[in-house]
Amino acid sequence: MSGSDTSRLFLYPIEHSNGFISRTKGVFSQLGYSIAPLKQLFRIGNITRRKHNAVVLNWYEDQPYRRGLHGIKRWVFIAGFFISLITMRLFSANIIWLRHNFKPHNASGPTFLFNCITGLMQRVSHRTVTLEVTDAIEASLVKHPLYQSDDQLAEFFQQTVNRPRIIDYLYFGAIKPYKRLDALLEVWPPAQRLRIMGYCSQADYTQKIQQIIAQRGLSVEWENAFVEQSLLEEAVANTRFVIIPHDDGAMISSGTFYMALSLGANVLCFDSHFARTKAKEFSFVQILDKQDLGSQLAQLNYTSAGLVVEQAVRHYGDRAVKESWRDVLEKPV
Repeated sequence: MSGSDTSRLFLYPIEHSNGFISRTKGVFSQLGYSIAPLKQLFRIGNITRRKHNAVVLNWYEDQPYRRGLHGIKRWVFIAGFFISLITMRLFSANIIWLRHNFKPHNASGPTFLFNCITGLMQRVSHRTVTLEVTDAIEASLVKHPLYQSDDQLAEFFQQTVNRPRIIDYLYFGAIKPYKRLDALLEVWPPAQRLRIMGYCSQADYTQKIQQIIAQRGLSVEWENAFVEQSLLEEAVANTRFVIIPHDDGAMISSGTFYMALSLGANVLCFDSHFARTKAKEFSFVQILDKQDLGSQLAQLNYTSAGLVVEQAVRHYGDRAVKESWRDVLEKPV
């Protein structure tokens, strides 16, 4: 099925604080699709036009793990969730499940319920796609968009290219246990400055981080608060190295990675499949050794911001992302 005046794409979620959704909606529009929220799919009239209806599901498998769902309310929600999946093929002949994570972040680990959900979604979806190559999931590949369009990135880069990058090391993003900021702080050299930008909503994990900083006497700057997007952009554009210490298997892809390279920062990761893949592909990605971090930081190679942005646009620019989605959406089911 190809995008046309009669082709609609039902998207979940239709809005999200994560910029990935707005960027991807732009790609679907360029491919000729009329975009609508998923809830509109389940209208009787869509049964007869199912061949013209595409569906793209993001984070749909996480729905039963929403915060605030408890008791009977949660089980009623889960029942409705399964009904939506079971009936979805009545309304669409091209259902694409974009799988972002290996497990829901609000759950402690894989559960019987989650295994049931993912098993059903694999059967319901005509195609599963991921944003990175992974041996753990049989899927097609689409490319993660950059933080902004090619033109916007070029304009922003011209405004910041001559500024000195005054932040040596930056960790940013929502602070959650699976992202392993604690593991980074446990081995971070006490005298080396590190800036942290992000909010931690879990009191016990916040306390753990603060204790590590205090006990080890770390030179860390962190205000536990939400960060305005403009301030975060400026900080990343002023940074030499962004650090992503996630454990192996904690994620399929990383929005932090794509924002960092969009704004010209080099990237440092703990060892993982994601890190090894990106380090093979890009000179500006390097893998940290937890056992010898202090000496390694002093010997890091640095790739200029201009070269980082050039490689970012070449691999993940507007055209590359659009063509990757065209291949998936128009491939015969």
